[in-house]
Amino acid sequence: MKIGIIGGSFDPFHLGHKRIINETISKLNLDKMLIMPTKHNPWKDDCVANDKQRIDMIHLTMEGNKQYEISRIELDNPTNEKNYTIDTIKTLKQLYPSDELYFIMGMDQASQFDKWKCAQEISQEVQLVAFGRVGYQINENINTYHFKFIETKETDESSTALKKGKRNVVDKKVLMYAFRHGLYLENFVRKYMSKKRFDHTCSVAKLARKFANCNGVDGTKAYIAGMLHDIAKEMDRDEEMHLMKEYYPQFVLKPRPIYHQWLSTYLAKKDFYIEDEAILQAITNHTTASMEMSKLDMCVYCADKLDPLRGYDSSKQIALCKEDILEGFKGELVNFYNFSKEKNRDIDECFFDVYQKYCKGDCNE
Repeated sequence: MKIGIIGGSFDPFHLGHKRIINETISKLNLDKMLIMPTKHNPWKDDCVANDKQRIDMIHLTMEGNKQYEISRIELDNPTNEKNYTIDTIKTLKQLYPSDELYFIMGMDQASQFDKWKCAQEISQEVQLVAFGRVGYQINENINTYHFKFIETKETDESSTALKKGKRNVVDKKVLMYAFRHGLYLENFVRKYMSKKRFDHTCSVAKLARKFANCNGVDGTKAYIAGMLHDIAKEMDRDEEMHLMKEYYPQFVLKPRPIYHQWLSTYLAKKDFYIEDEAILQAITNHTTASMEMSKLDMCVYCADKLDPLRGYDSSKQIALCKEDILEGFKGELVNFYNFSKEKNRDIDECFFDVYQKYCKGDCNE
């Protein structure tokens, strides 16, 4: 049997991976392709996605292809040391002693193959295969290590491209999965805002996650809501008004500075495929709060108000929110009220109902 092997971080698995696998299977007449996520890639930092998430995204992309198989050889290695290909090859040779093994990599890796540990030994144990990558030329390694070279259409599909905010390099199902698990959000959210607001957004998301984890709330949901809470804050004013009239006409007469709490919810659904009602509610409630605040809502609300990047010492309030988010939330309502009165700022009428319920009434959950 002819078996292909392709390894990588697959963080995430993208359409370039899928195309190369399909073309390699066809051109080399392979019977099976082993897709092998690395545990610790010596050439890269730690992954964003965890092992399960990386495997899930492979399955989503390769759905319908019956010739691929996930190999967990490296993932299941009991040691915490970095994996090297020579060790993996030796294990595979034991598992498939009578089969032809084809180890596949891009020209970016093949061009520096001479730097790999035991490169010569690897080339003697398996048939090496290289395919073209944008920006990398064929070099002497192809002949030195007896590579088969597969001519293929060179594209810029890569995990790096995704992390620069390019959506079309992955299957839409992968993008939906990633966003709903809080993966790669920073790479896409930054396009919606200025650097200053982006820094605030990341800070809020991380603080919201801390509050959530300390209060028995889903930290990932808090992080997602925090990352998306301000994505409409710097929207073009004409577009802002158009969308408010179309989707939220009942709130058009509200102060313009709070439009973004509804429009950010709209964009979270439209651009980031968020369907979780708890996350959407937390985004909607992050500015004015509401009469029905969940603990998740409170985590995001308080993180937004207490973001250390706002320039004042909020350490005591942050500590209170970690200890008891309800008490922390009450404190922030009081602080907002006192601050607004001191500065003679208008307060939206809905605030007083929320203030009465949580600060004066019985709101024990």
